[in-house]
Amino acid sequence: MNDLLVPLKTTTASPSPSPNDDSLLLESKLDVSTPIHGEIRSPEHALKLLKAHPQHQDLRAVLKWLHPSNTSNNGFDIHGQTLQASQIIHTLVNDVLPDHWGSFSSEQAGQGRRTRDSIASVLTNVTGISILTSRLRVLINWKETSEVSRPVPEVGHTEALDKTMSILETVLKHDHVMQVVWSRLCSSSESSRRWLLWKELVNQLGNGRVLSTASEADAILEKLRDSIRKRSWLSDGSHYCSWIGRNLNSMLSDSEEDDNDARKAWVQMLERALTLGHIDHTIEATCDGMISEKGNLSKYICFVKSTRLSTKKVVVYSVLRNLARILLSPSSDHAASDADSNTRIGGTAAMLDRLTREDEDITKLLIEWLSGDGIIQDLRIRRAVIAALAENSDDVKATLSDTLRMFGDKLYIKHTPVLLQEGMTENLLLLIGYAHRKIPQHVAEIARSSPYLNAISNRLAAASHRVSVLGMYLGTAMSRLVDPPDKRLNFGSEEMTSPLGERYLSLTERCDALSSIEDIRLQDIKADLSVRQVKKSPVKEIKSQKGNAKAPTSSKIISIEEVDDESDSEDEDLPMYAKPDSDASDSDEDVTIIERNKPTAPVYINDLISGLRDTENYDRHLLALTHAPSLIRRKAAFGTEVTDNSEELANILTGLGDKWNIENFEELRLQGMIAVLVAQPLEMGQRFSRTYFNGDYSIQQRATVLTTLGLGAREMAGHGKEDKTLAKANPQASPKDKSFPSKQLPPKLHALYASEKPDLIDQPGAIAVNAASRTLEKSILQPMALQAADALSGPNALKIRTFSSRMEVEKRRTKPIPNALAKVVADGFFFPLTGRWGMHIQGFGKTSPLLSLPLLPLFLKTLALIIHASGPSTLSLPLMTTEFISLILSLRSLSIGSLPVMEALLFAFLTVVEVNMASDQGRRLAAENGKGVLEMGEWVEGVLGDVRGDGEEEGRVKALAAGCVGRVREVVEREERVLVGELTGMV
Repeated sequence: MNDLLVPLKTTTASPSPSPNDDSLLLESKLDVSTPIHGEIRSPEHALKLLKAHPQHQDLRAVLKWLHPSNTSNNGFDIHGQTLQASQIIHTLVNDVLPDHWGSFSSEQAGQGRRTRDSIASVLTNVTGISILTSRLRVLINWKETSEVSRPVPEVGHTEALDKTMSILETVLKHDHVMQVVWSRLCSSSESSRRWLLWKELVNQLGNGRVLSTASEADAILEKLRDSIRKRSWLSDGSHYCSWIGRNLNSMLSDSEEDDNDARKAWVQMLERALTLGHIDHTIEATCDGMISEKGNLSKYICFVKSTRLSTKKVVVYSVLRNLARILLSPSSDHAASDADSNTRIGGTAAMLDRLTREDEDITKLLIEWLSGDGIIQDLRIRRAVIAALAENSDDVKATLSDTLRMFGDKLYIKHTPVLLQEGMTENLLLLIGYAHRKIPQHVAEIARSSPYLNAISNRLAAASHRVSVLGMYLGTAMSRLVDPPDKRLNFGSEEMTSPLGERYLSLTERCDALSSIEDIRLQDIKADLSVRQVKKSPVKEIKSQKGNAKAPTSSKIISIEEVDDESDSEDEDLPMYAKPDSDASDSDEDVTIIERNKPTAPVYINDLISGLRDTENYDRHLLALTHAPSLIRRKAAFGTEVTDNSEELANILTGLGDKWNIENFEELRLQGMIAVLVAQPLEMGQRFSRTYFNGDYSIQQRATVLTTLGLGAREMAGHGKEDKTLAKANPQASPKDKSFPSKQLPPKLHALYASEKPDLIDQPGAIAVNAASRTLEKSILQPMALQAADALSGPNALKIRTFSSRMEVEKRRTKPIPNALAKVVADGFFFPLTGRWGMHIQGFGKTSPLLSLPLLPLFLKTLALIIHASGPSTLSLPLMTTEFISLILSLRSLSIGSLPVMEALLFAFLTVVEVNMASDQGRRLAAENGKGVLEMGEWVEGVLGDVRGDGEEEGRVKALAAGCVGRVREVVEREERVLVGELTGMV
């Protein structure tokens, strides 16, 4: 066996050094330890140290040497955009910081913060931001490419992605990043290289590269992290654009007005940032800086003047929206007074006057804004714009001519929502007043011109009464200015003497004088102080509670005397009381955890507001939310607490979140909002309508707003008791207990994942609206079904009729209910919703989120409940009927393939026809809306023939369609003569 293995060659190996050899340890110490503990001599030396896996103190030494304020680094500039600087930053970001960043975050507050600030100072340049973004992109691509082949993600790459995001947040957290980078580029780079690097920074920050990369990284981290991770502000478009706006403001403040390079760089970043979509958030920060800091206005005008016309239009319109926000903000806990409002308007007008004097394009944009986007804004900002334009007579003439021409256009009168036409009328009356004070002869010429006479004629001939009243307002106001008292125009209408008419006619006398921009700054400071006081008040209250809890209690010895009762029989007359229930907290074994200072229920509106805001204290927050409806209703009956704080209550309740998973949270919040609405129906109805269309709220919150309007209107009409039972019931619920309970998820998760209709809103408010609509639908269809069954059962002569006694008839007769809704339904509920719906659809079209399946059926049912609750005797019923039928006809195409939308449309049409039938047997409906009724009847007949299936939804749609067809035929039979012309027109 040994002969099979023959050695071919034999060599002697030299002895290898052992791992414990001193020479090897000496070599290792020479390579790593000796340079680290010595002084850093050059950039090459610093780069070598970073590649040698340094310790914390060694990394701090390198950062200290690289810091821009260090003068002992032989003139090396880490921000010089050289090859050595790029290599150092690349090594720092990719190799060193991922290992040390977690330790810096867990160190002591002062030391860790100083280290992180040093890192941010080294990386605040174009190269650092680009390398951090590229590092994020590499980690994101690795996740995407390896997700398929690797079922379980590695923790190391997840932590690297998280740490890189944290480093980028630290580098970009300050509001002067752009100014620092620009100043360093100006000091260390030549002109051509400077603009190339600035263009790279614009692409990184302004073009959305950082935003998109951070958003992808944040989405991956949310999937991979087990714990709940706070969303990064870099991935939030609104917060990111606000940060860009603050950086632009800082850059503007530190630049000189005649610095052409800084102006060019600022304009490039602004134009790129506006393409991100969050325009108002970007301009808001620059607008606030322009107002709050002296000297920024002239720079702002000079810099904006250098932009393109399209950019200038976007900036000016956004500035006007932000100024409107400033004018609407209160200066104290209560609403701003008239004097405060006039002061703000004068200061805003002074600032706009500066803008118009510096740039003619801005003047043209303001004139265009008044007749376009500005109509839907608040009257105060329009007063400021008109006051600024009134300083130039030519601008007044041009604006007045354009506004009057649009005011009298027939197509504008017929197709524009009434809410927009009311804003146009206010602008026109204000302009006429300014023109009469400056150039009275021009106003006299306008009063006799053909555009003015045609405008009045077209208005008076309009089909809508509200539109024609606007023409009366203009004619009366103009006649008061140019005609003698004995020849003034008098329409003899009640609208002219009503408070609304007096407000319109007084607009010609309104004169807002230009004040100073300082007025806006002072009012803004007052508003900030008031907000701070409101925020500090809960802290003071907590401190006072702690102080009371720690106050020592003194003991006092009192004398005890025996008193002999004269009669022991008196004790027998005293009632016997049961023993009090034991406190649950007394049963705790550990007495140190018992909370004795429990919060009490709020008794004032200010306490209620503080409790609703205090989301950190569960007991206090729950008490405030539970007692909010009853306290608001109780305080609304007397005093001004609810009136003064209604806006604030509505804002808090609308945006309130369920942080503690409170039972019946949605129901409690809804009842609080309804209480606020009922307390101030006109103001809060308009406010909730604005919130539904303009507020930054979720679909669930918008549905709650609609529910508030619908149920609040029914409560004002006297149906509150009925809705209380409907809110607790759940007619859409299906039997859930068919399976064994242990096989089901917890109730909340089961409702989330096992819902049969996940596309519909399943909350108590929406359920109550659906239940109310089903009840109303049943009350309409049931008599029709009984009448049809009676007609098919044979002739009346063969039927047996029973006669009831008078007492039984009186019992069944419903008593009349006072309807407080009829007075405010038009201006407070219905027309604000329909008017803003028209404006919203004109702006967004079919891409509007309000056309989604959860919201559109609820919106239609809410309008139907409002018009039904107003009753058949409401004076504005004909106007609401016309508006509602036009809205229903415009939404027919959206019901194709969507049974919930079709059901809502049919229910809305059946309701409006039923209310008009109860009013005057449908005579006015046939006379004013005959064409729409016939057109809708033909469509309903087609729906009745096209719907297939035997399901629950199909059955409801068929029943509603049959009811609509029956009501339309009844109207046609009764008013056949009136509808002959409409039939001829349709043919």
